[in-house]
Amino acid sequence: MEQFGDESVIKEIYEEYAKSISEKITEGDAALNAEEWTALDHIAHAVKGNALATGDNDVANVAIELRNAAKLMDKNGARVLVDKLKELAKEI
Repeated sequence: MEQFGDESVIKEIYEEYAKSISEKITEGDAALNAEEWTALDHIAHAVKGNALATGDNDVANVAIELRNAAKLMDKNGARVLVDKLKELAKEI
């Protein structure tokens, strides 16, 4: 973690990341409920990018799967993945 510098900066980065992911998951949940597949894909893409930027590969991998589910309009699969993201977000 020293590569980022000051510990307070690291904490701030992760706090902002956690807030952003939480907001995106809420948006993704709403998009899924409305079956707005393109919106869900865009949200999952944003989650993936944020996760990769902070080294959170678990969240990034689920977001990739969610993008695929959105492209296939797989509501059941997407529901499982959104719920998985909610659980992972609790650990951030």
